[in-house]
Amino acid sequence: MAIEDDNLYSGEKIHRVKRSQELSPEILRIQVRKNSTRGIYSPLLIFYSLIFLIVLGTICLSLPFSKSGLVEYSFVDYIFVSTSAVTVTGLVPFDTELGWSLIGKSIIIFLSFIGGIGFMVGAGFLLLIITGRKINLQQRLLIREGLSDSGPTKLETGNTPNFLFNVVYLAIFFQIIGIIILYFVFGDKIQFNDHGRIYNSLFHSVASFNGSGFDMIKDGNGGSIGSLTNDNNFLLITMFLIFFGSIGYPIVFELLRNIKMISLTKFKEIHLSLNSKIVIFSTFFILFLGCLQFLFGEWNNIYTIYGNSINDKITQSFFHVITRTAGFSLIDYDLVHNSTTFTTIVLMLIGGSSLSVAGGIKVGTLAVIIIALISNIRGEEEVTIFKRTISAQVVRRSFVIFVFSIILVSVGFIIMASFEPDNLFKELLFESVSAFGNVGLSTGITKDLNHLSKIILSILMIIGRFGPLLLATLLLGDREHGKIKHPYESVRIG
Repeated sequence: MAIEDDNLYSGEKIHRVKRSQELSPEILRIQVRKNSTRGIYSPLLIFYSLIFLIVLGTICLSLPFSKSGLVEYSFVDYIFVSTSAVTVTGLVPFDTELGWSLIGKSIIIFLSFIGGIGFMVGAGFLLLIITGRKINLQQRLLIREGLSDSGPTKLETGNTPNFLFNVVYLAIFFQIIGIIILYFVFGDKIQFNDHGRIYNSLFHSVASFNGSGFDMIKDGNGGSIGSLTNDNNFLLITMFLIFFGSIGYPIVFELLRNIKMISLTKFKEIHLSLNSKIVIFSTFFILFLGCLQFLFGEWNNIYTIYGNSINDKITQSFFHVITRTAGFSLIDYDLVHNSTTFTTIVLMLIGGSSLSVAGGIKVGTLAVIIIALISNIRGEEEVTIFKRTISAQVVRRSFVIFVFSIILVSVGFIIMASFEPDNLFKELLFESVSAFGNVGLSTGITKDLNHLSKIILSILMIIGRFGPLLLATLLLGDREHGKIKHPYESVRIG
């Protein structure tokens, strides 16, 4: 309804129209399309692929030609060993050399190679070879998740094809280098099996770089490779392979680019990203502290390194810190000092670097948590390191990974302890953390565990390899941020 009024001052007429009649309300409904968490393009495909490999490995290991017939087998043992190989853990219910034939050992080391390089990486690499770099966005996102790069600093999807090629080439390059060097290191000293220098070199190189910890070397001193305790050349090449397998592919690529830049230009400075600086500094700091603790903790222990020379003590101490991600041992961890047991548990929980073959919560995660705590104590509003600011999202995710990992390990440990009353507290905790961190170190109780405990350890291996953050994301989901903020209220803490 229109209304006309006379303006007394100008003589003009004002034409008014009620807004309710001029404009009728129009409601727009916008539906947000969400990615399915169960479809073929969901991150669960990584989990399905992991389970598929484990099932395939279980079937292959259960076949008659895979077994030596020298030990007693059970179906749970097939599942346990297959899971241990695919998740590159290395926990075993019996000696690998004793329990499996040459075909069985080959199956185990093949599963370790695929598990170390990552199923999605291997599948993406084959897809690139077959289709000629025709990978869609969803497939690139899946490959990126398969690389355990679940933080907000993910790889750019456009770089995925080149990164895939580089990862596979680099992994194969390091393992070939390891095979060649080990071939000459072994020489005529192989007396622990009848498989020859070439096969032993290949097996140990793949197991070392991928951090699976499987071995065919005769036990000695209670350790998995204790018969070669005093062979420093063997220990050095093993540490070399473990270190570069666990430091992370992006960091290796970044170091190679710096070396190339320095050699081709006049600039002689090394330019590293914040991630590389944090990981490299934290890794060497952890290695130094761990080596120091092991050296002084076991210095007078007659069951470990007491009778060795000072040089051998230092080498073996450094070896046991490096192998926190691989699982090789020169000693019996059931006979070490309590302080060494605790330190080793912490090191196994930390693990290696992101985008590597190592498990654990990752070195970068721990570093971010410590840096955030220091910043909070100082009263700083932002978390800064090396003149760079770490985003709040990275800090939150780091705490999620840490807390979620502690909860998972605790639950697994409590369930195992309920069904293993005859084993000590530290032995069961050591085993649980070793499984979750995909390490493979053991106090020697693995072979005596019941079937239920082995299944629990297998679940911990899978969760540790799948990624705590990715699992938490799938369980809890991505919540939308609401526009309504609820009122604050104080809660007493401390």
